[in-house]
Amino acid sequence: MLLPFILVIVLVKSSLLGLGGISIVIAALSLLVIKLTSLGISKSHRLKFKRLFKIALWGHLSAYIALLLKALLIDGIEDIPTFIVSHLILHHALCATIAGVSVFLALRIYMDHRRTTNIPQTK
Repeated sequence: MLLPFILVIVLVKSSLLGLGGISIVIAALSLLVIKLTSLGISKSHRLKFKRLFKIALWGHLSAYIALLLKALLIDGIEDIPTFIVSHLILHHALCATIAGVSVFLALRIYMDHRRTTNIPQTK
């Protein structure tokens, strides 16, 4: 159960640093690891981790799609500084939002795991 949380921590750290490309690779590799290995976690937790990494993957991909769309809207050389500044602000805001959502979902998975493993036995 520890490896998926380590992957989430690495993903959140790369997202907070604004490293969208690396975050895309981490999210894709994490999905692959969860799909190919059992990791000793239940099916419901596996599905929740898959959802977390898919949200991060598609969130970062949408940031790059927005970058490409904004690049297509450049009319002339005078628009380039505005493009760069707006992209930096938008990119870091989106990366921080993705990191926050990832932390929130990871905490929900952790609390659910604690709740399900600490159920007292009744006779």
